[in-house]
Amino acid sequence: MRNANQNSLDSGIYARLRDVQMSEAERQSAVAALEQAEQFVEAILWIREKFNEIGHVFLKPSLKH
Repeated sequence: MRNANQNSLDSGIYARLRDVQMSEAERQSAVAALEQAEQFVEAILWIREKFNEIGHVFLKPSLKH
């Protein structure tokens, strides 16, 4: 993740990761896991957005009586 994201979220989880007592290797591992989770969520949101964009193609036409 970019440092800009870490700085913008400074009051959140990244600040807590810096404050917790752990080895530097554990800290780097935790940050890497957090970045991976954020990328996964961003991918899911992107997929959902794309489905919303093409969703009207798959809608059935309404039947009028």
